[in-house]
Amino acid sequence: MLRTAKDSPSRTWAGIDWLAGSVDLWDLLGEAGWRSDHCDLQGLAQHLRAFGPRREKPTEATADGELVTGKRAPFVPADAIVASIAQTAFRYLFEGTGLVLAAEAGPGSFYAYKYLLTNVWGEVAGMVELGGELTLRKGGRPSLRFELTGLGCGLFEHRGDASADHAQRWCALRAKLERVGTMLTRVDTAFDDFDGERNLALARCMYEVGEFDYSFGGERKRPQFKSFDASKGGSTFYVGHSSSEKQLRVYEKGKQLGDEESAWVRWELQMRSSTRKRICLDVLSDPLSYMRGAFQCLDFVASCMRRLEVTQEVTKATAKSVLRHVRRQYGATLHQVVKLAPCAEDLLQLITALSVDKVPKWARTGRLNWSDVPGLVNRPDDEEESSDEQ
Repeated sequence: MLRTAKDSPSRTWAGIDWLAGSVDLWDLLGEAGWRSDHCDLQGLAQHLRAFGPRREKPTEATADGELVTGKRAPFVPADAIVASIAQTAFRYLFEGTGLVLAAEAGPGSFYAYKYLLTNVWGEVAGMVELGGELTLRKGGRPSLRFELTGLGCGLFEHRGDASADHAQRWCALRAKLERVGTMLTRVDTAFDDFDGERNLALARCMYEVGEFDYSFGGERKRPQFKSFDASKGGSTFYVGHSSSEKQLRVYEKGKQLGDEESAWVRWELQMRSSTRKRICLDVLSDPLSYMRGAFQCLDFVASCMRRLEVTQEVTKATAKSVLRHVRRQYGATLHQVVKLAPCAEDLLQLITALSVDKVPKWARTGRLNWSDVPGLVNRPDDEEESSDEQ
């Protein structure tokens, strides 16, 4: 019965949904052909070390007795050299992907400077960080950190564009990263079941029968789990700890986006590098093999990456939530306005006058046609209404 549930046919998608790592800055600048008329590499290294958190003596401690490894320094705005390096790194890694590099830098946690990556509407999709003496690798070579969120990964691979070669984009990025001494620190892979055939009940059942168990030191171990049930926003089932080398999260993605009736379930594997185990760049060209390899019971993960459908599902789930809110809050008002309008042309003119020439957030994630709209609106007698309007 468990195998039948895992093999149930349904609409699915799978791919990379978070990426973070660091590169050797000297290697990147060499590959990108960056040159400076103001300083050589040695002078540049000294320049970058001059900013950001400072390394403290290992004997120093806080009032609580904890050792101090770094001390934050006053933030100094990035100069032209730092900005030029950030722009060079951005062009080398992400040019032509739809991502936008922020014009100004803010302070990072370990790095001196953090440049946000956004979409064209300014929503955060990742970051590029550089500078500071706490970020040097062996031999004193500086590093540069990059990160793509779920939104950033979607923009990078042009998710939602059926004509884009998504796999080729990740393979091209892998080839670039191989040349610049990359160390991946976090990669999330996701498997979406839009019809909810593989749901949280299946994940819990798989855990109880031992399908997530592993061997360590000759003994059979069972990872810890945590279950979180929410009346709104959907429920989540966790296998493993968020700080460990791997954690599986199974949650109701559609409900998280606001569609209370959505069956959409996401299986999301978070992989982190450790001193014992590093994430290989192969994950960029074959992410699903790594997802199946992390837990053998995830053998149901399909090999077909259908990115167009996941973008449409995100848009539909969010739009459905928005339209439900409009009907609950303003349905009575709209009904009265429709009754008052002498004709359809006058009604359209009023709606046009009230509209604002701005793309709402829910419409930015993908394509939505007018033919999709009627299916997103429930009939009044399908729901328990609503709130009184003032």
